[in-house]
Amino acid sequence: FDLVAMGGRLSEDSGRHYFRQLLDGLDYMHKNGYAHRDIKPENILLDNNFVLKVSDFGFSTNIKGPNGDGMIETQLGTQSYMAPEIHMGVKYEGARVDLFASAIVLFTILAQRPPFRTAKPNDPHYNLLAKGKYSDFWQAHSEANNGDDIFSSEFKDLFQSMVKLDPKKRLTTEHILEHPWMQGAYPSEEEIFSDFTRRKDCVQEEAKKERDAKRAKKEVNKAKLPGHVKRSGAEEFEE
Repeated sequence: FDLVAMGGRLSEDSGRHYFRQLLDGLDYMHKNGYAHRDIKPENILLDNNFVLKVSDFGFSTNIKGPNGDGMIETQLGTQSYMAPEIHMGVKYEGARVDLFASAIVLFTILAQRPPFRTAKPNDPHYNLLAKGKYSDFWQAHSEANNGDDIFSSEFKDLFQSMVKLDPKKRLTTEHILEHPWMQGAYPSEEEIFSDFTRRKDCVQEEAKKERDAKRAKKEVNKAKLPGHVKRSGAEEFEE
């Protein structure tokens, strides 16, 4: 989250690199019987070599569901990354909601902003996607980006296919990996390391500024305490 928020949006090539790693992690998790249910940038970490790691399994559950039929009904997660079926309070498949959330993550790291507030039919932006008004959706985001269309047509098609209102019509992991957008270029390890070293420096510099600001504020507050108030010369004379 911080690497994108402070370092800038990712190119589609870099986004593809990390999205592929996220898909690999989710696929491994799902095949081993678990749904994460809280996929979001804050729960995605990078190690010292800038390799993606999925974290925070506090909301994870058996992908087969309590009845063993593959359906889950507990409503939880992070509002802005939850699939519409969770918002609507109906049973859902763990893998499908994880993939839905991963699509939002991908959009967010490419645009440096989310695609919509919540995936509810009454959300202004998601409503356009739910009704298939794709050109209006992309036009709205183009206007938010000063009129620039920053997305390729292949990405638009992939995203639209991953966030459909009907979960049965969304792409599975296998179909996502076969999508034309996923066949595009990938950055080299050297390019990733250089770019994310810069991003890491931005995050560390911002963290330092925050620490310095807190330290300065603490010193100011400390100076205002009664035991540290400097008395005027008149007060000392009267004593």
